[in-house]
Amino acid sequence: MNKLEALSVMYGLPTADLRAEYARLGALKVNMITPSLYGSGVTELASTLNGYFRELGLKSDWSALEADRRFFVLSKKITEALSLSFNSVTREELKEFKELSYSLLLPSDCDILYMHDFHALIAAEKLKNVKKIYRCHFDISRANADVWAFLKPYIESCDGVIFTSPQSHPALNRRADYILPSIDPCSVKNTVVGKAEREEVLKKFGIPLDKPMVLQVSRFDRVKDPFGLIDVFKEVAKNIPSVLVYAGGFAPDDVNASALYDELKKYAAGRRDIILLSINRHDYEIAALQSAADVVVQKSFSESFGLSITEALWKSKPVAASDVGGIRLQIINNKTGLLCRNNADFASSVIRLLRDKSLAQRLAAGGKRLVTEKFLITRELKSHAEIFKKIV
Repeated sequence: MNKLEALSVMYGLPTADLRAEYARLGALKVNMITPSLYGSGVTELASTLNGYFRELGLKSDWSALEADRRFFVLSKKITEALSLSFNSVTREELKEFKELSYSLLLPSDCDILYMHDFHALIAAEKLKNVKKIYRCHFDISRANADVWAFLKPYIESCDGVIFTSPQSHPALNRRADYILPSIDPCSVKNTVVGKAEREEVLKKFGIPLDKPMVLQVSRFDRVKDPFGLIDVFKEVAKNIPSVLVYAGGFAPDDVNASALYDELKKYAAGRRDIILLSINRHDYEIAALQSAADVVVQKSFSESFGLSITEALWKSKPVAASDVGGIRLQIINNKTGLLCRNNADFASSVIRLLRDKSLAQRLAAGGKRLVTEKFLITRELKSHAEIFKKIV
């Protein structure tokens, strides 16, 4: 049974209409580009799309950018300036990024070059007989003005531009499309792991079984407010003996993650109830942690969507998350989770969910319904078929 058949048989999702939509596209060749091949929700989504595109008859491929460290140092600064407006990049750095971009090699033997995030935008100018799609995966509504002005012409020159929502970006002088991210219920990461199996994973990582577990799954990135997360948990632990697990990874393009991880270990030093896990390419372990969590949190300064929230809701877990950006597309306060505006609000919300089991169960059930209705892969595949038809 392939994945499309599994979606239909196991989850009752419509796939016949998808096959018909993609049949009209013929053997369209789509090459997707991401900054790296692992370590983020973007790479997971690209991998999922690539697999389904192939099952649906497209000639789809997916690769990562090959660039030196300096390119990724600058791209990280640009990312932070786009998502956190108070971070800036100098004109000299933008000029250097542009020069380094021209040396990038991109696949040209395709009908559509599908660029996940901005990293390949400048290099793509060299490709003259290829349609180009730019998809932005983070909230740039408060982007640094100079950095936005630098990238905007390259974005507007693309044949297709995709954002998460109209609220996630500044104004453009062209039409944009909007696609909400999705999860694949057939993937290993979205498996609900049984009690015995998940306890094995907890023991493997030294996580106690006799305390409630608060979990955040996200990259080690300052935009995820990791120090604020630790501060919030310290307040929670004063009221309820529990354990915080922050499970993150190191994407090859994120040159700051390792240093931040070391900073976080120092910040949490001496706390046996705070466990930082560096996990890359361990989808089963992440699924087990999410299945075992009593409360899942997402403490972010900025978020275009937050697939780790979707994954937790799919596993019927109560979620407390920052009241920012695209998180509001998933967390409807007091219906599918709790939205939090500051550290004190966050701590009280986590405490409520740990203490009030009926509230936690009600929110978890609402979250599972929302994901089932809106955030599964079939809906996203249909949106892509419509965009591809429009472009070619």
